[in-house]
Amino acid sequence: MNNTIRRPLRSSIFFSRTLQSTNPRKLVWQENLRSSNPRTALGCIFHFSSAPPLSSAKPYIASNSIAASLNGAIFEGESTNATHTSKRNGSKSAKRESTSFATPLFQSLVERLKSNKQTCTVVESSCGGLISASLMSVPGSSTVYFGGTVAYSTKRSGKLLCGDEDLHKRLLNVSPENKPIDSNPENWHNLHFDPMLSEETQQYIQSKIQWTREAALAYCRHLDTDFAIAEGGATGPTFRPEGMKAGFAVLAVAGHRKGSDEIEILAQRVVYSDSADRTDNMRLFADSAADLCIEVLNAGPEVSAENNNMRLFADSAADLCIEVLNAGPEVSADVNGISTEYTQMDDEWDATETLLFDRSSGIRNNSEIMKDFYQRPDAMHVVVRGATEVLFATSKELALAPYKDIHGTYATTFFDRRTFLGRLGPEQTPLFALFLPEDAATPDEKSYFANTRTRAPMLTPLHNELALTATAYINWQKTHQYCNVCGSPLELIYGGTCSKCTNKNGETHFHWPRQDPSIIVLVTNPSSTHALLARSPRHPPYLYTALAGFVEAGENMECAVAREVYEESGVAVDGNSVEYVGSQSWPFPRSCMIGFHAKTHSSRNVDELAAINIDPDELVDAKWFEKEDVYQATRDADTMGAVMERKLVEERIASGGWNGKLFVPSKGVLARTLIDKWLESN
Repeated sequence: MNNTIRRPLRSSIFFSRTLQSTNPRKLVWQENLRSSNPRTALGCIFHFSSAPPLSSAKPYIASNSIAASLNGAIFEGESTNATHTSKRNGSKSAKRESTSFATPLFQSLVERLKSNKQTCTVVESSCGGLISASLMSVPGSSTVYFGGTVAYSTKRSGKLLCGDEDLHKRLLNVSPENKPIDSNPENWHNLHFDPMLSEETQQYIQSKIQWTREAALAYCRHLDTDFAIAEGGATGPTFRPEGMKAGFAVLAVAGHRKGSDEIEILAQRVVYSDSADRTDNMRLFADSAADLCIEVLNAGPEVSAENNNMRLFADSAADLCIEVLNAGPEVSADVNGISTEYTQMDDEWDATETLLFDRSSGIRNNSEIMKDFYQRPDAMHVVVRGATEVLFATSKELALAPYKDIHGTYATTFFDRRTFLGRLGPEQTPLFALFLPEDAATPDEKSYFANTRTRAPMLTPLHNELALTATAYINWQKTHQYCNVCGSPLELIYGGTCSKCTNKNGETHFHWPRQDPSIIVLVTNPSSTHALLARSPRHPPYLYTALAGFVEAGENMECAVAREVYEESGVAVDGNSVEYVGSQSWPFPRSCMIGFHAKTHSSRNVDELAAINIDPDELVDAKWFEKEDVYQATRDADTMGAVMERKLVEERIASGGWNGKLFVPSKGVLARTLIDKWLESN
């Protein structure tokens, strides 16, 4: 994927992108929608869930299918299309191509809203419903998204705008044909403009800034949601203001600050494109809206419209950027320190520059540097108790205790055996794993120890990685205390990340931690309507997950998939259907899980489910589950939390808090990733 990203002009962001991987390329308008009646495409309303409906919104409400057609939901061309089967009136299955709107940014946005138990609504103009469609495409979004409005023509869609006549008048007053409501630059929240744009174009952008502010505030108030996203701009291919050659969008997010009942603008941004391609611009502006709302969610009560956080992103680095946001430190820019001239970056953006955790393997053998790190009072620690628990600050973050705060709490001998994990954050602060005995107390009243295996998946991606890394080292150090070549005792070197034997015969043997490869696979029937899930004796009641097992010596991954599935369930998979999905460290005690999707062998009936014959020494049960049941189970798991924890699940069931029939693993573990990707791709 080729991405060229320009440096932002003050608090506005400029993007120059070639959208080739996940973004649809060409909009196909249905001929029967090409009406000369201007009311045909005035706008539409997306509405579902138990939220209060928009008042006075009956005229011009399009059905979901028409709304999808009007607003860019029917695409053709290169994209990440998923082929699936639809049945109508008992006819033969017919395959059709569909494009998923649930980009990583929208998946992250819905996940953050769900975890915070917050809601949002959307009012959009030039994106034509793509923001709403992208939200609705994410499984489980009905719990956080109250629906939205597409007001493509402000003049003609007054009744769509919450039925609020005063709002309609205010929005009409910010039309570029009229004088802007407020020409005071101090009230534009430092949203500066490209000086090369014409005065007419700058005035047009100013009107959209005011339009999105008014709309976001009104929708947040009328629908009583936590947040409201408003978008207005121009996508092309033609533009009204003279001199405009490319699209732009103004985005605004309204909501409540913590501890305040007042609704205000929490963030606002101008996004510029260097393209006049309507489809590409709609996708760019929709993703930018999700990105801005994620920033608001991560910034919490500190977010400010006058001090917008700015972050360059590309679709290929979306997951990395989301990890940076979840980890906490703000990515900001000095508004006054950036030139108002275009500055073309010499090289393409290097996503690794934003990594927060540097394992620093190249300096572990430098004794002088390591000595300094061990003596640093600001050195941070992942605190591990026994080999099964880690110190938490909250359910989503570890308590990364600094040396100066905990050195008096625990014996000096524990600090002498700390393991160097790397350096953290832009300050490159040394980070260690501190291993404590099973009866160790917490260093303060706010932090607490919790089971790493069941609770670490609830952490942010970065903190999850830190917890698993520390756990991997303690498990290795506890089980590898003697040289497996000569039997001599081992001593730790390189900050505890390596060991060498202490024999006196002149032979030195070095040892490093290892990971044992294991496969985990989600098996589906050929038509992908059902998934094979299993339950082992260690799982809580009703918890079913993907099949897994170790890779044997001399065996490749694909063969391990076929063998493990057949040995444990009696189901034969099609070797040609095995597809790699992802991997995850699983140091319990030292596995690296490699995840796959696979299908059973095809038969005349593509919906046929293979017979199951479990190995009772490995499994308690295995079943084929329908897609809808699995989807509902993901929602239940997200509500429950640590479903891998038997006590929590049993207490919830006993209290009557859940009466379903299936649990699946919570987010943060590879088994759930396999399940989610299957649901999203079908």
